Amino acid sequence: MTQNEENHKKILIATWLGWLFDGLDSSLYPLVASQALSELIGADNPDFGWIAAKVLAIFLFGWSLGGFLFGFLGDKLGRAKALSFSILTYAIFTGLSGLSHSWEELAIFRFLAGVGVGGEWALGVALLAESSKPEKRIMSTAYLATGFPIGYLIAVLVNLILSPFGWRWVFLFGIVPAILVFFIRKNIKEPEAWSSIKQKLNNPFEIFKKEYSFKLWIAFSLGVTISLGSWGCILFWLPIWADKILGADLYQKSILTFISMFTHVFGTYAAGSLLLRYKRKIVLFIGYLMCFLIACFMYSYFHTYCLTVLFLAALLGFFFGIIPGALAIYFPELFPTKIRTTAQGFCYSTGRTITALGALYSGYLVRYFRGDIGLAASLMSTVFLFGAIFSLFAPETTKDNLPN
Repeated sequence: MTQNEENHKKILIATWLGWLFDGLDSSLYPLVASQALSELIGADNPDFGWIAAKVLAIFLFGWSLGGFLFGFLGDKLGRAKALSFSILTYAIFTGLSGLSHSWEELAIFRFLAGVGVGGEWALGVALLAESSKPEKRIMSTAYLATGFPIGYLIAVLVNLILSPFGWRWVFLFGIVPAILVFFIRKNIKEPEAWSSIKQKLNNPFEIFKKEYSFKLWIAFSLGVTISLGSWGCILFWLPIWADKILGADLYQKSILTFISMFTHVFGTYAAGSLLLRYKRKIVLFIGYLMCFLIACFMYSYFHTYCLTVLFLAALLGFFFGIIPGALAIYFPELFPTKIRTTAQGFCYSTGRTITALGALYSGYLVRYFRGDIGLAASLMSTVFLFGAIFSLFAPETTKDNLPN
């Protein structure tokens, strides 16, 4: 194995683990929300769904801030250095979430964890893309994208094992990713594409120049729709829907979420092969449209736990996986090296400001429909339909070298 191949392997491992732990730490709250908030505010609190959505929204506001902040630090100070800071941030504050004594304290810790989570995606994707040879970049990035759903799968297992001892232990497990920082600082160098830039980005608002505007706002729209669809329809409400509407026990809820995320892994990796054969807009359109159709039907039609629900959750997970897998490959192709992580952070993470408002709206819908989470999630699934429409305007990019 050559030195370049060895470096690529280390970067792939580090960024994949970063995205895996990102998925793990950001997924713990949806899995323990029922248990945690039942203790903190009371299981029969009439505002249970509303408060649960507020905590999620505050987390997403942190994610939004972190995406722009750490994206800029990645362009200014370096991808690897900023990546270390982002991982350390979300690991520490996820662990501290387990020490909360009120829902307000929990919300504060989730906000700060969200700041760290928000930076990881843009930094990891750019670091890997800029360090990969053109012929390896697409499938390497598709492999990287499998990290998040695998992190969610691990979170499901962690919850299954630790939640009987209390939800606090589940959050305390979230500090484990801090170990990865030592590996990154010791083994990962900044990519040559970034190091060779003499004039680093000094003004993060440079991404709003007219020359970048069309690509920026199309990417932002795609980022908002996948984020809003994720947290307003699937990642947050799926386990709570299983618990509150389907009457699933801990084991059944874990099986449902596990199956959904297991097929999500295959969807994210399949995105690489699909993008080698088909246009970006076609792959994204199919992913978004199928998510809308499956989620809308599943949430609105079923009220009891059954095998058909498991099958539909598996299908939903697969098509849901195609979208972030495709965006991880597509976004670095849109922007030059100087502004890449700032632009990606803005498009994929800063849009979570809108997602946070959408999460609050989904909580309002649950209250409006008198606790019918399925009907609320079904209505929220329409955001995937908007994503399908936006994807038709996505500009095509080259499969070879990234823009300088």
